[in-house]
Amino acid sequence: MNLWRIGVVIVAWLAFFAAPGVTSAQDFPNRPIRIVIPYSPGSVADVFARIVAQPMAEQWKGSIVVESKSGANGSIAAEEVARAAPDGYTWLLVTTFFVASPALNTSLRWDPVKDFLPIGQICRAPNFFVVPSSLPVKSVAEYVALAKAKPGTLNYSHPGKGSTGHLGFELFKRLADIDVTGIGYRGYPQMVPDIASGLINSTFLSANQALAQVQTGAIRIIGAISDGRSKYFPDVPTMAEQGFAEAQVTPWFGVVVPAGTPEPIVERISKVLEAALATSDVRERLDVAGCEAKSAPLAQFAGIIKADVALWAKVVKEAGITAD
Repeated sequence: MNLWRIGVVIVAWLAFFAAPGVTSAQDFPNRPIRIVIPYSPGSVADVFARIVAQPMAEQWKGSIVVESKSGANGSIAAEEVARAAPDGYTWLLVTTFFVASPALNTSLRWDPVKDFLPIGQICRAPNFFVVPSSLPVKSVAEYVALAKAKPGTLNYSHPGKGSTGHLGFELFKRLADIDVTGIGYRGYPQMVPDIASGLINSTFLSANQALAQVQTGAIRIIGAISDGRSKYFPDVPTMAEQGFAEAQVTPWFGVVVPAGTPEPIVERISKVLEAALATSDVRERLDVAGCEAKSAPLAQFAGIIKADVALWAKVVKEAGITAD
């Protein structure tokens, strides 16, 4: 009886790997891989994906095609990948939208935990608390004091609902107990000029965006929203140093695949990603793009995803943000 059961299992596995489009981990990959980006071509997500895709493809002596599928705050791309064949040939680049979407969209047709398997984290892109140079504040404490002195008169901008710039600032507002109006934009290109002009009083910007504006003298950085002082602006104190440790939320970027992808293939992809991130060339290119290489393979990345789903669900609820 036991031999019969073993035989059934072996036959099932042989049938699985004989199915069209399915290969063993040893043969993987034997055709081009597609990594889907939930934002437009040229976005930071697109840049980070291309930086790691090239060395990963070189290790396999194959090809990885980067494909943009923007729309619905990342949901169009996520749903497509969730429904793709679980064979390791379709990946999704993920960031804050991935873990915030369940709390923001009641009709979501994909789940970040149930419908995907984590491959690994690529990097963390520290954000900075920015104000226009015309605003008379030089620290987070001074900003909070001004906001409390003039409730409802200050504003902040963000590049879209569910972004770190949106939810992260809402978290800070709750911790600081201040009334500041949020103004959403379609993206950073539309938003940044209004910060520089002073039309917008505050925002969270990534390192490369902040650097460009600092050099013009248009903005002032009053806080680093990261676990420690950033090498991009080492003289800027963190939110924790200024009394708001819980407001330190750093956007991360990573890769996931559809649930059901065979474990040996998941592990193979993860190891190749780790190897790419270990090279000085990839780390330098990510660094120049404003994202610190920060690998977090498999189980560790799964823990990050689950923790952030819970964090943003709490922020959305406590901030009274209406779900779509």
